[in-house]
Amino acid sequence: MEWDDLSPARQIQWILEPGDIKWGWVIYRCTYKPELQGPWEKFKNVVECKIRKDIADSDAPDIAEKLDLVWVEDSQLEGAPLSELKRRFRELARTDTQHPDFDIGADPFGLGTMHSYFIQVDEESLVSCLCEAGVNLHGGHVNIVRGWADGLAPEEATDEFGDALDAEDWMKIPASEITHSTYMEFDNDELWYINYTQPPNVCYPRW
Repeated sequence: MEWDDLSPARQIQWILEPGDIKWGWVIYRCTYKPELQGPWEKFKNVVECKIRKDIADSDAPDIAEKLDLVWVEDSQLEGAPLSELKRRFRELARTDTQHPDFDIGADPFGLGTMHSYFIQVDEESLVSCLCEAGVNLHGGHVNIVRGWADGLAPEEATDEFGDALDAEDWMKIPASEITHSTYMEFDNDELWYINYTQPPNVCYPRW
C-alpha cells in the first residue's frame, strides 16, 4: 500500500517502526489563575481520553503504546510570549532528539511533528473550552505554533503601506483536533500554509 493510501494512524505506525520512537504533542500551559486550576485538570483529562479513544477506534490502535503527551506547567509561563515558548521548545527538541546544534537554518521537519510544532493553552483558549458541564473540546480552541519559525523583526512587521504583516507562525485550531490526524497533517510543511487561517479566526480541519 502506498503512503498516501494509509490512514493517519497507519502512517504514524509506519514512522514508529524503525525503533524506540515516540509521537505526541508538547502542550504549554500559559494561564495559572487559581480559579482555573480545576478546569485545567479537567481539560488535560478530556484531551488525553479523547486522543486515546480516537486511537483505539483507528486501524492502528497499537500506536497508543508510544503516545507521549508532554504537559509543560510552570507558573513563570503565565502570559508568556511566543518567543519564550519557542526558546523552551527548541531546547526540549534538541535534548529529545539528541541534536544539540540543531537551529533555525536547518530543516525542522526532519525532526517530525512532535519536535516541530507545539500547543499553547493560554487563558483565552482554556476559557473557550469551558461549559456548564465542564469541558467541551468541540466548542473551544487552542493555539498551534510552529516551533522553529521566528516572528517578524520590527522592520519586517509592516508592508510598504504601514499595514501589519502576518508571520504565519501560529493559528487557532479546535481543541478537539489535538489528535493523531492533525499530527500527521502537519508532518508536511506545505500543508501548514494550505491550512493556515489568520487569527483570531479558527482553522477548522480540512483533513
